[in-house]
Amino acid sequence: MTTPRYTLVEKPNDIEKAFKNFAEDERVAVDLEADGLFSYRDKVCLIQLAGRAGITIVDPLKGADALSGFKALLEDRGVLKVFHGGDYDIRLLKRDLEIRTVEIFDTMVASQLLGKEAIGLGALLDEYFGIKTDKKFQKANWSERPLSKEMLEYAALDVSNLIELAGILSAELKEKGRLSWAEEEFSLMEEAEPPPQKGVSSYDVKGAGKFTPRQHAILQGLLEVRDRVASEWDRPPFKVISNKVFMEWAQRPPKNRREVIETKGASRGILAKLADELLESIKSAESLPADRLPKRPQYERRAPLTAEEKKRLAAMKEARNKISEELGIGGGLIINSATLENLARLSGDEAKELLDISLKGWQREAAGDILLNII
Repeated sequence: MTTPRYTLVEKPNDIEKAFKNFAEDERVAVDLEADGLFSYRDKVCLIQLAGRAGITIVDPLKGADALSGFKALLEDRGVLKVFHGGDYDIRLLKRDLEIRTVEIFDTMVASQLLGKEAIGLGALLDEYFGIKTDKKFQKANWSERPLSKEMLEYAALDVSNLIELAGILSAELKEKGRLSWAEEEFSLMEEAEPPPQKGVSSYDVKGAGKFTPRQHAILQGLLEVRDRVASEWDRPPFKVISNKVFMEWAQRPPKNRREVIETKGASRGILAKLADELLESIKSAESLPADRLPKRPQYERRAPLTAEEKKRLAAMKEARNKISEELGIGGGLIINSATLENLARLSGDEAKELLDISLKGWQREAAGDILLNII
């Protein structure tokens, strides 16, 4: 793996100076490392930037009060920010730091619109620069300190060639007449919002679909205990007690501390610490009156497609797949199958209206007229 040179800045004064320096650049490569696998709520643990002066790695955990310059940089329309697969980073920055990132170029999105099969950063670095990368730190704990030299080198590599890569991909997009397509996608990324906070629900647990209402009540109570504890301990819920253990308990509830603590598949220490609270939750769920048991969420069931609608859907899929083959990009990128089915269920002006609001500008350019002729 190539080892790029970088500067690590940890002191607030140095962090402020670093952001001011990058504000003078026309293009800045940006990447973040977070700790979603190691905390209850993921957070920004490292900021990597690359520009004319080289690579700088900023430690936001040590300089949390010195990030105003980072916000100014990302919200400056005079500076192009280059990401790779930046959707997650952009949403995280908006949620935690109230940063609305503008003027974006995303090399992963560009690769998709060019029809590349391998769109990961490692694959692109290999293809264009012959750089081999190691993924061993992809799931590392970026909140631990101190970070190892290897981890910092890995983080630096993520931005080391992004600006040059963006230039190459931009030229290829222009050659194919798709640069405006990418620019539309980049503009939409500016509006990305963090997902809303969602409470725990037993009906979201895979494998619990056939549980009885009573079993759902037990599972729901256990999930709520775990969620509160995970928040207090600042660790992911699955690192407290697994869903598998809870599902077993929902079907065969433990009756006492010994049965809780002797459960296989979980830490005995954690089980011992939480046993009383878990047993109380199970007891409470077992005593719930029938009219207070959890109810399965009701979803509107759609009628099966008629013969005419099936015919229309098949024709649209065939047309989309032909366009996909001609352009060399995935059919789902042009228009997804769920939208095609929604269109197939309508006809006339209703179908035309849905088509108009469902397609982005570049999708309309690539497939709009053909699909319009079918509906």
